[in-house]
Amino acid sequence: MSRFLLSLGALALLASPILPGCIGADGFGNPDDPTINPVDDDDGDDDDDAPVDGTSFHGVVRDADGWPIQGVAVTTSNGFDAESDHQGRFSITDIDPTERALVNFAKPGYAKSQTPFEIIEDVENFLSQQMAEVDFTDTFAASAGLSIELDDQASVVLPAANFVDADGNAYDGEITVEVTSYDLTSDMEMGNEIFAIPGDFTAVDINGDDQSLESYGMLQLNLWGESGEELNLAELTSTVVMPMQIQSSDDPAIQELIDDDMPLVGDTIPAWSYDETTGKWIEEAVGTVIELADGTLAWEFEAAHFSTWNCDYPLPTHGCVTGQVTNSQGQPRQGATVRAVGMSYTSTTTARTSADGTFCIEVKNGETVWLEISYTVSGQPASQRTDPVTIPAGQSSCTDGNYNDCVDMGVIPVDIMSCVTGVVIDTQGAPVQGADVVSPQGGIAQTDATGAFCLAVPVFQATQVYVLTGQDEMGFQPVQMYTQPGLPDCQSGCPNIALLRPYTNTSCASGEVVINSQSAPNILVEAYDANYPEVAVFSTLTTADGSYCVEIPAGGEVVVMVGAGESVCGSETINASGLGGEVCDESSQTECSPVPDFVCNL
Repeated sequence: MSRFLLSLGALALLASPILPGCIGADGFGNPDDPTINPVDDDDGDDDDDAPVDGTSFHGVVRDADGWPIQGVAVTTSNGFDAESDHQGRFSITDIDPTERALVNFAKPGYAKSQTPFEIIEDVENFLSQQMAEVDFTDTFAASAGLSIELDDQASVVLPAANFVDADGNAYDGEITVEVTSYDLTSDMEMGNEIFAIPGDFTAVDINGDDQSLESYGMLQLNLWGESGEELNLAELTSTVVMPMQIQSSDDPAIQELIDDDMPLVGDTIPAWSYDETTGKWIEEAVGTVIELADGTLAWEFEAAHFSTWNCDYPLPTHGCVTGQVTNSQGQPRQGATVRAVGMSYTSTTTARTSADGTFCIEVKNGETVWLEISYTVSGQPASQRTDPVTIPAGQSSCTDGNYNDCVDMGVIPVDIMSCVTGVVIDTQGAPVQGADVVSPQGGIAQTDATGAFCLAVPVFQATQVYVLTGQDEMGFQPVQMYTQPGLPDCQSGCPNIALLRPYTNTSCASGEVVINSQSAPNILVEAYDANYPEVAVFSTLTTADGSYCVEIPAGGEVVVMVGAGESVCGSETINASGLGGEVCDESSQTECSPVPDFVCNL
């Protein structure tokens, strides 16, 4: 249908948040309005998309379903704080750089979370954070204790008269308990909570050695007294049972990797608790794989205290993934956050991109992962997930400096998304319902009963917006603007506004198509406005004798193209200046612009 449709596959690489200027009668941003910047006519080195001076920290907090969470208290271990707004966003400017800040997230009704994060100097540091809703809450008497069983068959036994405050003093009042059993294996679109867990799967084992972990289950339990003081267990331990969380896949190759590491009844797996002061998992105990009455595998251990507990093996060997993060214009992105997420095992690892946009991230070798990449410009976030990649079985590492053994993802373009909103009207000014509105730089949308649409596009770029039309239908003048920040779903309004209306002055062009020495019927003929060359504005099909007449915009250069995709026969440029009023009608007294015959062999 058009050149635009040939490049729709590229849209799969674009993801997540942002917005765009009013359109004048000529279809461009109003040049008399100083608040609107239509098209960037300089050398392309715009300041809007350049790194800002100073060090800042931005982020967005969402729940497991992707909805923003307002009112989250965000604090850092180096003394800074913020609160998320109605869009889940928070921002800290002029933050001190540090190699490892512990960023805490807290809100009633959600499990506490903490993420170790590097604050890079003179960079807009960005973190996409998730929080998990509390699964169970209750109030009980300390003297009575409590037995808890969750819907997923996780269970906890809290012994009676076995609670102390932070100073070790016995507590004998009412206790509020909250329990969260993290979902680590559902699809990301179906409530997976792996980005909500505390820490980054880095750990210290019982010998004091650093480890990276893969999990088979995780549970957080918090206890509070009547005055809101934090409580914990005294001398007696608490029996905890967690159902084993094991990945599954429709891909036979990935499922084979999962089956190879399947735990068995009787296996022992270390128990690790999360240390909020170091941001590390600490090996403290050991649990045993058991089988529940319904055949479900579970893991049982004795907890000496409560925080967040994790059923984990240390990763036995490592592989690595490298790549370079840029925007769609090829500019490298320093400080982008890259997270590798296991598909055949349950773990994540995190890296940040260097000044040239490159990264190296360690993963479990012989397994399959995908990457999530995020960064921000002027506080506006961009995020994208890559296709899965399987890591070879050979050992490799980011620390030895020999990246040749790593899996290289190449250049990964990631754009911040904004929006274009507007209306499509006909020649009488009436709204056009059901029109397809597209941008080669962004996505596609359809107008509603009022002719309105909302279109996702990259921010801080020259963007063209078109109406897709069928054969022999009226054509609409495209518009072009330089997009400004906004939300891609047009929440809270959109600053980039387009009025799409039919061409007010048109003409026509005619000719014949000969393919393989024969007149060619039913061949697509398209007309492109040379000022907007990405998408056809008029089109028709050749008749039985191979002839055609196609409507064209008047007043400038027009490109007439025959064929589409790999079957393009040829194209001709017409100067339509001075034309207007000519129509494809045999009874008309005017003639259409003749086009040399298209003759080709296919």
